[in-house]
Amino acid sequence: CWRKNHKPGEAKNGCMLNGKLYPFGRIERTEDCYTCGCSETGMECCSLFHTPVAYDKKNCKVVFNKKRCNYDLVQKDDPSKECVVYARV
Repeated sequence: CWRKNHKPGEAKNGCMLNGKLYPFGRIERTEDCYTCGCSETGMECCSLFHTPVAYDKKNCKVVFNKKRCNYDLVQKDDPSKECVVYARV
């Protein structure tokens, strides 16, 4: 999670994140897969995804799935087949 504080008067119409203006209040899902809270004092966001850290790095690769807001772990030689994830952070 992270927080960005606004200077007084900076957020008049909402919060700006990666070039997009979000309204004040709770944001269930941004375009970049975060859930956020937006107020005149700042914006606080947490990721909706967890990064795989324990897997077969020799035979598998991590691919971000923006539609599901998560990482897929697939075989390097056949991306249509999934790999086993032992741990995520």
